[in-house]
Amino acid sequence: MLIIKPIQDKEYQKEVCELCGFEFKPLSFAYSEKEDDKLIASCQFDILGKRAVISDFGMVRGVHEDIEALIILGRAVLNFMELSGAEDAVFESKSKIADKYAKMLGFKEENKEYKIVLKGLFDSKCKHECK
Repeated sequence: MLIIKPIQDKEYQKEVCELCGFEFKPLSFAYSEKEDDKLIASCQFDILGKRAVISDFGMVRGVHEDIEALIILGRAVLNFMELSGAEDAVFESKSKIADKYAKMLGFKEENKEYKIVLKGLFDSKCKHECK
């Protein structure tokens, strides 16, 4: 079972960042994702008024990439950002596959920056046409 939780203990956040290969940012928010009690992924981010910034996003080093788990983690983070009042977000993670992660979460490239509008993102039903 996947469990996604905000990290409230800064020492644990530092440990998680080291396991993921992220620079620890003590003033940033962070979420961890575990599967069967084993840490598999994390995200570090900031909420700066109406704008949010994902600075780090990815799997623990050495853990097989799980796209579905990453999408679930990313959506949880985006939902928290919106509930906290952010209206848009940018994806600034510097990982080698950040472009892939940003796109799979719905970010669009605009002026060499990945952006997404959060306002209302989780308010409506599926936008796909059903037949």
